[in-house]
Amino acid sequence: MNSLRNLERANLRFRFIPTLTRTDKNYRGWKGETGHISSEMLVTQVGIVRDPIYYIAGPPAMVAATRRTLSEAGVDEDDVRTEEFADY
Repeated sequence: MNSLRNLERANLRFRFIPTLTRTDKNYRGWKGETGHISSEMLVTQVGIVRDPIYYIAGPPAMVAATRRTLSEAGVDEDDVRTEEFADY
């Protein structure tokens, strides 16, 4: 996680928003986001969602769900890059 934090500090165009999906805000003092990433969360964290390029990597079902979320938030399909990990 420190490597991603360092990348965020070094590159103003990169945002790192760690999110726990299977816990609540009280988990061991967790201060970050919780729950599944939603279009509302994207707008809150990113603001203007139509300018960035989005990279999604993971199991096929997660990639498909994230694509749907980005689409619901108004992100153009041409601004999404994906890689699926089969048998994950």
